[in-house]
Amino acid sequence: MEPNLGQALATVLTLLVTIRAVWYLIWRPYAVARWFARQGIRGPPYRFLVGSLPECHRMLVAGRAKALDTSSHDCITTVQPFFREWASQYGKTFLYWLGPTPALCCTDMELVKQMFTVRTDVFQKDYLNPSLDSVFGNGVIFANGQDWKRRRKFVHPAFNQETIKSMSAIAWDCTRQTMERWCVQLRGQQQAEIDMRYDSDEIAMGVIARVMLGKDHEEAREVFIAGREQLKIAAYASADPPLPGFRYLPTRRNRRMWQLDKLVTSKISPIMKARLASSVYEDDLLGQMLQQQACRSGSGAETLSTQEMIGECRTLFAAGYETSASIITWAMFLLASYPRWQEMVREEVARECPAHRPPTVDALGKLKLLNMLLLETLRLYCPITFIQRKTSSGTILANIEVPKGTIMSIPLLMLHRDKEVWGPDADEFNPMRFQNGVSVDTKLSRSLLAFSYGPRVCAGQNFAMVEVQIVIATILRSFSFSLSPTYVHKPSNFVTLLPRYGLPLIVRNLQQLTTG
Repeated sequence: MEPNLGQALATVLTLLVTIRAVWYLIWRPYAVARWFARQGIRGPPYRFLVGSLPECHRMLVAGRAKALDTSSHDCITTVQPFFREWASQYGKTFLYWLGPTPALCCTDMELVKQMFTVRTDVFQKDYLNPSLDSVFGNGVIFANGQDWKRRRKFVHPAFNQETIKSMSAIAWDCTRQTMERWCVQLRGQQQAEIDMRYDSDEIAMGVIARVMLGKDHEEAREVFIAGREQLKIAAYASADPPLPGFRYLPTRRNRRMWQLDKLVTSKISPIMKARLASSVYEDDLLGQMLQQQACRSGSGAETLSTQEMIGECRTLFAAGYETSASIITWAMFLLASYPRWQEMVREEVARECPAHRPPTVDALGKLKLLNMLLLETLRLYCPITFIQRKTSSGTILANIEVPKGTIMSIPLLMLHRDKEVWGPDADEFNPMRFQNGVSVDTKLSRSLLAFSYGPRVCAGQNFAMVEVQIVIATILRSFSFSLSPTYVHKPSNFVTLLPRYGLPLIVRNLQQLTTG
């Protein structure tokens, strides 16, 4: 009887799994597609298991086949050609498929604002690429609801004016170290070729390492190198099959991610324990979070576990490093591409910022042209090319009934080129569109979404912008630069937007040219 009972249970279990698979992979996509079609929303047809992913890949390969002209800023061609193609066929809001998961792509700014402001409880953040969990550590960036509010109390206060002030000197110092390497290359010659993508990485990594871990930054350098490798793995993992549990299979990439995960934990944990044991927290970002932890623990308030604190460190590193490196890279690209703007910004920096010391926050506030240049950089080459949310329950968005579990995709590259918002020159480089600042022009302030919008706007926005201003201003005072003839203009999405083959620049030491 027992073998028969076991066989019967196995049969029932197999049947249930089969029914669930048929529902999830066949019936549900069919039902969801009809649900949206009745509301006038259509899109590319669902393909069994893989959804729209093969079509995305096909268009992406075709878009990358030919490099863009350096005067073209149409990076949608090389990064998100499928969004443009489907929007032209199906309208501003259309349905596509991430495997068997339905996704609504929305290029209607009014709908996007509703998601970011009114309905943040329903439109929640979610790891659509599971490999990002190890990279960002499930920190405040991807937390939701009460968990996000709890984590925010530890992270947001760390980005205060004192932190930004101390970061200014660090950013200046890291930039000068990079420029010293350039001077060595230039010794005995008028110009040299450098890879600004690599140097932007080095500067941004040095800044976030020292700001986050202070005196322990050299000891923990392995953490940051491991984090950089994890980001690369996550970028490639975005093409993995959309199968539940795929991240747990012992593939070569997954095994390497697990190794790096253990390494990061083994390096950060002793630093935290040593500071807690000595009650000397230091004044870096980790120290400020530990101090918050101690204060809240003493008052009986909610605290973060050790693993959660390590997760926040990962979040701060990945978000702070990647975003800053991307902005620096593309700002240098634009300045190299438009010599007139390079000279105008250089003259402004020379006028407002004293040489041989870090620019003050007050001095940075006077760099109007540099700020305009950076805002246009964020518009044309925003680090995060699209934002995604997932509905935690069925909801109604501007008369559209959206079922639970639907992914909402907001393609920033397309929104930042919307001619209804930005004017007929939306595809062109024109920093003068920001001459009144985004805070004055509310239409622009609500349409530039590089750091998101609403309650979940990036806490490190001011930190990143001040860092980039200091780096660019410091370089402009001492060097002129132009695009190398070897540069290939193919913007690509490596977690953040970066030039696919690096950014080779020809640099010249202005002081050397003057004295020569």
